[in-house]
Amino acid sequence: MIKDEISDIYVVLSENNLLGDDDGPIVFEQFVRTASLENAKRFVSRLEPNYGKCRIAKLVFVDMGETI
Repeated sequence: MIKDEISDIYVVLSENNLLGDDDGPIVFEQFVRTASLENAKRFVSRLEPNYGKCRIAKLVFVDMGETI
């Protein structure tokens, strides 16, 4: 369940995948409980040497459903 105390969720996107095929940018899986901006920045520093340019995005829910 996504708990109410988690206010902001950040994910990391990279311009390439490690397989080297040309499918374009990907979004990495992230545990919600550790999806802080600080953790995303650390993740980017580990990814960029192999995955190319990375960006951090803030997750925004667009549905009106119940909390999962």
